[in-house]
Amino acid sequence: MSVAMAYLQDLTDDDIYFIVRTIVDKRQDYDHICELLKDKPDLVEIMLEDEKLFWRVQDEEDIFLEISPFLLFSILIQQTKKHLEKKNCTMEIIGRERIPVFDAEDAVVLLQNKDVRAYLARMLASFTRVDSTTVVYRARGLTYQRHFSELDFDDVLELAGLVELPYRYDFYKRLADISLFITGIFPEYMGSAIPNRYIGRGGCRTTQDYEEEGRRYYDLASTYDEAREQGLDHVLSKFAEKFTTIRKPLNYLSENFIYNYRGKWFA
Repeated sequence: MSVAMAYLQDLTDDDIYFIVRTIVDKRQDYDHICELLKDKPDLVEIMLEDEKLFWRVQDEEDIFLEISPFLLFSILIQQTKKHLEKKNCTMEIIGRERIPVFDAEDAVVLLQNKDVRAYLARMLASFTRVDSTTVVYRARGLTYQRHFSELDFDDVLELAGLVELPYRYDFYKRLADISLFITGIFPEYMGSAIPNRYIGRGGCRTTQDYEEEGRRYYDLASTYDEAREQGLDHVLSKFAEKFTTIRKPLNYLSENFIYNYRGKWFA
């Protein structure tokens, strides 16, 4: 099953009702329309492009009380695609300067892929509810207890090293996702010596460092059977190849749509 075909599994009943109630203005049988949409992911995908959804979620700091993070980011990614279609460049942060890069068309080509859009929405949603875990393990004859956060690149990398190679798929994918999330949503933190909760102990890493890590771990994750079973092998492989390009829509989304809410929305 492709990422897009499983799309409706990520939307709650409240999400569907929110979409219908926002868009439909000539009928009032909302419950009936919601039922009709439950097996029509392609139609829901088209509805997400409606400007009325975008304007309704704009500037609502507590939007997660109404809809799921997945729906919000799906709406914003659709709008990002529409905005980039009208541009010929994206902005790259280099040090304290913003440099235009003429790659907007390449970014749009990637966003035209349903599976890419769905993956990005799921990935962003996953960072609104970051989990932590405590692991007890033995090494060199000693017993250790270690607290790990799935947002911290170094924590996940260390945890992956405690797992046998055939079982590292989730860890590799998460390492790549962290790299994309940080460079896409918090690009101004790259290379900063100032500790913060998003880059954790990896504060000295540059954008190039995270890009190399992202490409590496998306490529590794794409080779696992789990990736093929989840319909993600092609998406992960594409992200490995086009990592720099795929983070550009996230840079645009972060700067233009969610800049003031990043600290609250992401765990």
